[in-house]
Amino acid sequence: MLSLTVMGFDAEPEFVTEILRIEPTSVRRKGDAGRTGKPSRSSGWHFDVHAGRLTDGQQHEDALAKLMARLRDREVHFARLHSEVRPSDVGIYGGMYVPANGQCGIWLMPDDMMTLARCGVAWDMHLSVDD
Repeated sequence: MLSLTVMGFDAEPEFVTEILRIEPTSVRRKGDAGRTGKPSRSSGWHFDVHAGRLTDGQQHEDALAKLMARLRDREVHFARLHSEVRPSDVGIYGGMYVPANGQCGIWLMPDDMMTLARCGVAWDMHLSVDD
């Protein structure tokens, strides 16, 4: 999977959508029941570009390219998000499943790194062994 996530804020998720001008895949409101059944302490907003398992570097690159196309030239929108919504975390979240006896690479190009930095977006990638 690979998604843009905005987490840890009190505003309605629709406000994030309005600011970023990106339609989310899913949202969670403060007070909604979470996975454990307890009320969420904050709201969350997610935009998935690849919902299934990522299993190689090319899949990651293709999904990241789709996401970067959405982020480019939106620095002003992200600045507004950070100042008005004040989320605790804005990032690209993903997971990749790699073969136990294989090799796999993931990469970010310099222009992508600059776009993420200008938008205040972190990049978080979890690697797991595919059994």
